[in-house]
Amino acid sequence: MKKSAIGLSLVATLALLFGGWFLYQKMEIEEPIRAEIGQMQSATLGHLEINKDKIQIDVTVTKPDAFPAEYRNLLTETKKIAGEKEVVIDIDNQSTTMHDIWQSGQFVFTEAVELHEYSRIPALMEQWKKGNQLDQASASMDDKNIYVYMKKGTEDFYTIIPRSNEKEVTARA
Repeated sequence: MKKSAIGLSLVATLALLFGGWFLYQKMEIEEPIRAEIGQMQSATLGHLEINKDKIQIDVTVTKPDAFPAEYRNLLTETKKIAGEKEVVIDIDNQSTTMHDIWQSGQFVFTEAVELHEYSRIPALMEQWKKGNQLDQASASMDDKNIYVYMKKGTEDFYTIIPRSNEKEVTARA
């Protein structure tokens, strides 16, 4: 009888520990992240996965012009919620056709970024738009990233390119 009482006690303790951990994950991490993404006007949640070391968020951009500001806010707020966990935000707008266009012009784009010749990027986007008969091709930039969007019909592509701040002159606010 003692063995069964110890066994039941162990099962109850484990259930309480793991149940508490899952409840914590759900209430203190997952729900606040879902709420943060739910407030976004420029993207919708595709997938959210939380594990021991990492939070993986996949979003679909719905308003490319408004997304950069909301992305920065989402990243900031999610990092506060995440604590020590790594936060990775991936964009689901990855049409194969548009990705091929991106790949074909990536050398020139990367060269402009690496040489810090950002003023070349709008002309490059215009060339891609005309050359590939795109409905939309745009790039915007902030102090950390370059945001690229291309669309043709129902297919679109959105990517975020980190800027290199090494040897780069930036304005102090």
